[in-house]
Amino acid sequence: MNYEERMNEYYKDFSENDKYIASCILQNEKDCIRLTIHEFAQKYHVSSSALSRFAQKLHLTGYSELRSILRLSREEEKSEKLSLKEAVLANYHKMAEDVRKNDYSKLFDKIYHAERILIFASGYSQARAASEWKRIFLPLQKRIYYMHGHDMVKPFEKMAAKEDLVIIISFYGESSHVCSLAENLRLKGVSTVSVTRMKTNSLAALCEENLYIQSIAVPTPYGVPYEITTPYFILIELLFIKYQEYLNKIS
Repeated sequence: MNYEERMNEYYKDFSENDKYIASCILQNEKDCIRLTIHEFAQKYHVSSSALSRFAQKLHLTGYSELRSILRLSREEEKSEKLSLKEAVLANYHKMAEDVRKNDYSKLFDKIYHAERILIFASGYSQARAASEWKRIFLPLQKRIYYMHGHDMVKPFEKMAAKEDLVIIISFYGESSHVCSLAENLRLKGVSTVSVTRMKTNSLAALCEENLYIQSIAVPTPYGVPYEITTPYFILIELLFIKYQEYLNKIS
């Protein structure tokens, strides 16, 4: 167990003085690792014997073992952060490599022949991706519109026609409103493209063409948990480049 886990485990047995020491160590881990027991005691106005007793209440042999646990926890955190950085970079490289290798001829045919491109985004992050898609593809003189949010599903569905290409961006591809939208558009004979994370999902099964992003979650120790969205923008930019190549080929 790390320091915080031990503290939570034995907190019910703490005296008020123990709680003060626990708080001091938690807020000043670097000093606890760096300073001797006497130096730490003097700096934070506690006795050396109280620090020793506190360590024993955590079922440790003494202050030295407590310092070792704190040092090990910090080293593990550094290692995890390095691993995350490497994982994110590998994610970006894999995303780019997948786009490079895939054949998007059918998708590009649909884009080329579509009267309009309509993009529906399931949430805020997806709306940013939809906005970027419009910005990048707009110079190709295609009419591009996008909407997002649960309350825009019905207006979007009414707007779509057979001559359009609809792109639906949803992270998980399992929201009932996006799946219902895809199903209704299919019944209307509207061509659809899904953009979801790289995992089997209901939305992808309902759409004619599927695009995937390599997603990665940032774990809690880095702050508020969230999914990295950069892969959306890598996908869109590289698709635009490949679409330019497609246009050159057919011209």
